Amino acid sequence: LFFSALTQFFQIFSEYQSNDFYATGESYAGKYVPAIGYYIHKHNPIAKVKINFKGVAIGDGLCDPELMLGGYGDFLYQTGLIDMLQKQYVEQQTASGVQLIQQEKWVEAFEVFDSLLNGDILPYPSFFQNATGCTNYFNYLQCQEPADQEYFSQFVTLAEVRRSIHVGNLTFHDGSEVEKHLLQDVMKSIKPWLATLMDNYRVLIYSGQLDVIVAAPLTERFLPTVNWTGADEFNKASRFHWKIQPEDTEVAGYVRQVGEFYQVIIRGGGHILPYDQPQRSFDMIDRFLSTQGFI
Repeated sequence: LFFSALTQFFQIFSEYQSNDFYATGESYAGKYVPAIGYYIHKHNPIAKVKINFKGVAIGDGLCDPELMLGGYGDFLYQTGLIDMLQKQYVEQQTASGVQLIQQEKWVEAFEVFDSLLNGDILPYPSFFQNATGCTNYFNYLQCQEPADQEYFSQFVTLAEVRRSIHVGNLTFHDGSEVEKHLLQDVMKSIKPWLATLMDNYRVLIYSGQLDVIVAAPLTERFLPTVNWTGADEFNKASRFHWKIQPEDTEVAGYVRQVGEFYQVIIRGGGHILPYDQPQRSFDMIDRFLSTQGFI
């Protein structure tokens, strides 16, 4: 459906068809951006309307839960959010989650994940909420999610906005119902699709240093296991500092690059990276899309 919508868009607005096209997103986009990219890769050669597909950018993406789950215990402990006994509990639970993934019991695996962190579908607070006293797993420096992160729902339902985006009187949904329909998918890996994209297109994978829900060390766990042609070189590559301006005293983040693949960790930002670090986020994506690089 998404590919069909894209090709219809470029049929209607043919003046944009020659533009470079990138699929980007964050969080669950660790699943759907590679899926979109891989679908375009497979179907573009035979499509009547070609998409000038250049690459993907994924922020704090849940790409490979089987590898990533095992990193939560160490991460939460080493950031001081849990103690040793709690760490042991997290490790027991994540080991159970990994086993369920290997048995392809996808919903049961999600329930383990959800009970530890999200608390989305269960009728009681998650382990993270009980252990830390905080509900915000997007940035471990902020205990509660900032109120202005919820303002968008009021904005998009304004009459003038509804008219501008042509949605009429359709009901606005917060995404919770959609999540319930994706429970069979959340804990699956997209690593083979990502490998294909890394071999053929420009790829940016970035993490907010302060994220909890898809913490940077979790991405560090799975990336070395992606089976692409640059894997050996990537696993030996040194990362370097990136500054917005060379004379800046503040370091914006850290970058590892092999060919057209970039892994970036952004300092001072969490899961909702453009909210926490708008300038660094913009500079990062601008450098990637403009192909100017980070050096």
